[in-house]
Parts: sequence; C-alpha cells; structure tokens
Amino acid sequence: MRIIERGNLRVEFIDEGKGPPVVLAHSSVSGNRQWKRLIERLQDRYRVLAPNLHGYGQTTAWTEDGTQTIDAAAEVLLAVCEELEEPIRLVGHSWGGGVALATARILGARVSHLALFEPMLASMLREHGRREAWAEASALHADVKRLGGTAQWDALAKRFTDYFNGEGAWEATPVDRQKAVAALLLPNYYEWDSAQTPTTADSFANVSARTLLMRAADTRMVMSQIVDLLSAAFPNWQVIEIPDGGHMAPMTRPDAVNGAIAAFLDVPQ
Repeated sequence: MRIIERGNLRVEFIDEGKGPPVVLAHSSVSGNRQWKRLIERLQDRYRVLAPNLHGYGQTTAWTEDGTQTIDAAAEVLLAVCEELEEPIRLVGHSWGGGVALATARILGARVSHLALFEPMLASMLREHGRREAWAEASALHADVKRLGGTAQWDALAKRFTDYFNGEGAWEATPVDRQKAVAALLLPNYYEWDSAQTPTTADSFANVSARTLLMRAADTRMVMSQIVDLLSAAFPNWQVIEIPDGGHMAPMTRPDAVNGAIAAFLDVPQ
C-alpha cells in the first residue's frame, strides 16, 4: 500500500504494474482488495491504482459535519489522478461506480475509458419518477440511518447482506466474515447521504469517456433501473448484462466481470 496526502486528506492505495493508468473504485462495505483478481489481470500492461475510499483502510474517514455527496467522495479519486499521465481509465462498482462517474464528470477529457458495474446513484430514481425503486432504496437508506445511528452494526450487516446478496445470505455467512462485514459498515452510514442530493442522468452529459455499463440479470430493481436510466440517456454507452451474480458479481463472478472490463479497457481510445 502507498499513502498520499493532500491537505487534510490522506489516501491509501494499491499501485501495481506499469503502463497507462487504470484507477479502480471499490463498492461500499468492501475496500480496494476487492479488485485483487482484476489487478492481477491488468498489471502486465497497465499501472493499476486502487484507492481505499473515505473511511476504509487508512484513508481519511468522513466526519459528521456535512453531507457526503458523490462529488465530495470523488476527492479521493481526484487525489490519486492528480499527477497521472493521460489518458486515465476509471473503473467503479456500486458506490465506487457512482464515485467514478462523478470523477469522470470532473476530469472530462482526461478520462478515456469508464467502466461501471451497477453504479449506486439512488437519487436518480426519485428525480426520474421511478417510484417503486425509489421506495425500495429509501427503505434501505432509512434502515442504514436507524441501525447505524444506534450502533446496531450486526443487525445492519444482516440487512445489507441479505439485500445485496439475496435473502438468507447472512445466515449462510461464516461468523468471522459476519464480523468483518459489520466492522466495515460505518463508512456506508455516510455514503447513503448522497441519496438526498438531487441527481439526474443528464447531469453527466459532459462525460466524454468511452463508457461501459454492466449489470447482472438477477440484480435488485434499484440497481437495474439506475442502469436503465443511464443507458437511455446515453445510448452511445455500451451495456453488458451478465446472467447471474447479482449486485456483488464483481466478487461472486469475477471472471465474467473482469473479462468484460479488461476487454473494454483494451479497446483503443
């Protein structure tokens, strides 16, 4: 792991390989090590940088004095990208997908490729009138704030795991893994605040990167409809759907997901 510091911001990140830079943004309740297999797949031809986002590893945690918007979270990726040579390739999953998309909006033409697996941009559902999906996302947000606000981390870990991995997933999880998930939930408490910031698909209209959107056929309605909204707004973006694996497919189906991402990144600008 390497560390960079920018003012009050401290960012811990993996830095492997040589070549054009690829920056990876992990999902909530995870960390940069979720990309271990993808890093191994890319490092023979790319310099791969995988930061821990706010509150993960040794990266500066978010504090309670202010809402963590997607753009605010992007400061971690921006710090990593600051001194990289162009073109930059960005990859993100879930919360990290939303952060990567916001980063691409800020960096503009500096980003050549953008690969997103089910980016979490819940407020888009409200702004675009997807009432059923927004109600589902809001219920999860309310539980994150209720259970996290009273430090009921085990109960929240069960809710989170069963929602994103399927009902019964928590009970099937080994106890040591249950403890690890519960310990990683604090950053998610602040990440969900981004759902209160109005966001529409066309707010990303200045993203000039070649873009890949991925989802699993068996994912939750919330994530599937976010992909629908983005693909409708940007018909030039490539969309790939894998048959199964759910929202956590980058971890549960890494070969299918990583193969598609690697092939996409290798396409000339």
